[in-house]
Amino acid sequence: MKLIMVELNKLCDDYYKCHNSLLQEQILLDINLLKEALNLLSQENNTSLNQ
Repeated sequence: MKLIMVELNKLCDDYYKCHNSLLQEQILLDINLLKEALNLLSQENNTSLNQ
């Protein structure tokens, strides 16, 4: 989970530093994928804690 958060922060930095709209779109897709993965891991951890 920590690795995903580190990569998410790097992508956010890249997004704001980038001036190319096409690259920003691609970075945003990657950000959204990592956010989804982070949410899934969080849900999985919550489920395993409740069992």
